[in-house]
Amino acid sequence: MGLRQLIERVEGESRTLTVVDRQSSDIVQGMLDDLFDEQPVDVVEDGGEDSVPNDTVVVSRTDGSTVHSSLESIQNTILFVNSDTYISGSRDLDEVDTPEAILGLADTVFTVEGYPDTRKQKFLLIELSRYIEARAWRHGVGELHSSFQYLSRLRDERGTHEVYRALGATDLDVNIYGLDDAAVPPDIDANVHTNAVDEDLRRAWFVVYTHPSDPSESAALVCYRLPAEDGRIGPWKGFWTFDADRVAGVRSYVTETLQ
Repeated sequence: MGLRQLIERVEGESRTLTVVDRQSSDIVQGMLDDLFDEQPVDVVEDGGEDSVPNDTVVVSRTDGSTVHSSLESIQNTILFVNSDTYISGSRDLDEVDTPEAILGLADTVFTVEGYPDTRKQKFLLIELSRYIEARAWRHGVGELHSSFQYLSRLRDERGTHEVYRALGATDLDVNIYGLDDAAVPPDIDANVHTNAVDEDLRRAWFVVYTHPSDPSESAALVCYRLPAEDGRIGPWKGFWTFDADRVAGVRSYVTETLQ
């Protein structure tokens, strides 16, 4: 079973995202609507209730549970952020503070366009990759498996370089996967895997962290670039998960197939 099949097994999950008693501008609401446009997330507004502050975002899951965050935290993490935050390294790992409402969208399959599409939907996946990296860094033990498609990203993206230099300085077993188009910077302490079939590495985007003793602390983002249509770059399709069995399944695929 490949990454694409792992993703397809998760499809069918959906979420409802409710903005409670919105006080912010219609522009912010429009950005939030656009963030989840054509995704399995229904965005609705509610007049509010006494137990929930205004401008709160509540995510309702299919099991009946809910998680919530302030709309401001989602603005600062996703809506008002540009790609330079990730590429330039302007945010350190100890500053990563992903809103609970975003984390609550786990096990939801997103299909998002990359460049040249200007919408921020891909930022959801980028934010979760950084969140998982930060979780691994904070624990400092266990295994981390990360795919970059092309190893040159570790050289060309200063933010990515700094993150993996910091991760390699811990007791983590860091494993990096990608096409061998450039040498990994020597200050990154990691195992480098380039032997898989080119197509597998070119289409794979994953960040998988496994904690050595507490499976509830493990997490994974797994994405696959779909074939292109009409000469465009194909979209990414994927999800993030904190489910121990799903994380273990992704890790097994990666270690058994791509190493």
